[in-house]
Amino acid sequence: MPLVRIDLPDTTPVELRRAIGDAVHDGLVEGLQMPPQDRFQILRALPAEDFSFDPHFMGGTRRDVVFLQVLMVRGYSTEVKRATFAAIATRLEAAGVRPDDVFLAVTENGGEDWYVGRSGDDSGDDSQDDADHDAGGGPTP
Repeated sequence: MPLVRIDLPDTTPVELRRAIGDAVHDGLVEGLQMPPQDRFQILRALPAEDFSFDPHFMGGTRRDVVFLQVLMVRGYSTEVKRATFAAIATRLEAAGVRPDDVFLAVTENGGEDWYVGRSGDDSGDDSQDDADHDAGGGPTP
């Protein structure tokens, strides 16, 4: 259950904003093999003048950057993360976002760092997380 923040220029049409949210979510579902109903996103449309970025960083040609921050429980392998990044980028490109305009960063923490309301298990016991991950299901908060 990652928490995703998507920041994009306020000039982005509403339909494209929704498509971006869907593309990111679908990429996470595929890459992390998480349940499709685990969708937690904050999408913010900000004035274009509030964005500052190097348009040629690492040889790219950025114009309309979409910044993605994914907060998730640690435990996914580098291979799984790279596959997830690729799945997100592919879906974003299909939605109309150029690959050079995708800037994605992942932050990881432990299950004990999450509270998801009364229905969530906030005991801080990571043993189930480890069992889920070992079974191939990936970590969960």
